[in-house]
Amino acid sequence: MNILIVEDDFRIADMYKEYLLEHTSAENIVSARSAAECLEILEKESINLILVDIYLPDMLGDDLMEKVIKRQPYMNFIVITASHEGDKFRRMMELGTIYYLVKPVKLDKLAEVVNNFLERYNELAEATEVNQEKIDAYFGNSKSKADEFLPKGIDPVTLKVIEEAFKAEREWTSSRLGTHLGTSRTTVRRYLEYMRKTGKLQVRQDYGDKGRPEKIYKMSKL
Repeated sequence: MNILIVEDDFRIADMYKEYLLEHTSAENIVSARSAAECLEILEKESINLILVDIYLPDMLGDDLMEKVIKRQPYMNFIVITASHEGDKFRRMMELGTIYYLVKPVKLDKLAEVVNNFLERYNELAEATEVNQEKIDAYFGNSKSKADEFLPKGIDPVTLKVIEEAFKAEREWTSSRLGTHLGTSRTTVRRYLEYMRKTGKLQVRQDYGDKGRPEKIYKMSKL
């Protein structure tokens, strides 16, 4: 697997390269600091995956992707950018981006995304025949055994998002977590109580300055 990183900051590109070489099965990783250099490399080397920034010194990333696709229609892209613009995100998705990472990027998350792609890429290359189970797994639609036994009203995707919030911060109230996630306090409380019942969370009462009790949920010690 050959990867091309298109990033104008050579320090960031080198950091990505070193981490991916150590934590993924990528065989060769090269970098380009501009769209022009990217196109030159593609003329000389066989590349399977391009990690591309949106804001390059000589061209926007989506315009570069269009140029690459005209030359190599089956190229794969992961976008790594500081842009939070919805229209840019939609444009990248329309161009076939397989993942979109917003800076500052956590290196372990980057490696996870690349490894997931490499796993699917290798499975596709080795497949002689497919069934619905393999197809669902490829597109990420397969359910784990744990998901099959979730109670009504508990969605595995939302549950995962809330679990990630507790990894980032150990304690939350339902109101604060609801604001953080952009969802209702009632919805959040349902998930928090489910996690409490399954032993993932502990809860205590906080009466605050005004004496109004509020539950504080905390990740249980393993």
